Amino acid sequence: MAKKKDSFFSGVSREFKKIQWPTKKTAFEYSWIVIAISAVTALAIWLLDQVFQFLLQTIM
Repeated sequence: MAKKKDSFFSGVSREFKKIQWPTKKTAFEYSWIVIAISAVTALAIWLLDQVFQFLLQTIM
């Protein structure tokens, strides 16, 4: 059992070295893109909610 754990963790270590981590600048840019898309989506949902609310109040 210990042999399997050693093999597993050495494999994980080797794979971790292959990862190409993003630079600080790239991570910052991607974070802002995610925040901007989230804000636009929230605005679109709010706008649709207002439209449907208006339509339902008009009908009833």
